[in-house]
Amino acid sequence: MRNLSKYTVSFSSFALVICLLISFVFPALTSAESQNQGLGSAEDNGIKLTIDGYTIVNHGQNIRLNYTIHTNSDVQVDQNTRSLMESPHIWIEHTLVRETSDTFKKVGKNEYKGTIEAQLQHYRPESPHMTFDTHGIFNQKGDWTIRFVLNNAEF
Repeated sequence: MRNLSKYTVSFSSFALVICLLISFVFPALTSAESQNQGLGSAEDNGIKLTIDGYTIVNHGQNIRLNYTIHTNSDVQVDQNTRSLMESPHIWIEHTLVRETSDTFKKVGKNEYKGTIEAQLQHYRPESPHMTFDTHGIFNQKGDWTIRFVLNNAEF
């Protein structure tokens, strides 16, 4: 009996470790896959803006939008630049939400990744549509508008 319980404990421990590994790895693969597809993109004047994904933070009070900007030409960005985009507008349905911060970094030749954080309004309609809009990237005029649906279950 003693040997049987020793094998049972070993097998149970092994099974538990396998289950934990699968639970940690599987969501990471799913998240990476959805972020690679992005929520939408817009291109104008050789500059492509993609909204890669979003995260609801601060108990549903803020949203962080992850974006990628890719350009066909080599653009030099001043180290003191606070934002790559000119006055981005973020709308939930017909309500303009306020941008609170924008951070970015160069990740490759002609490619930048960044995050914009904005405040969410207190009232959220069911299946809210979000619209991200800017009329300037890298001091170049244009029109980049991306529309997608937020998942209400996340906030």
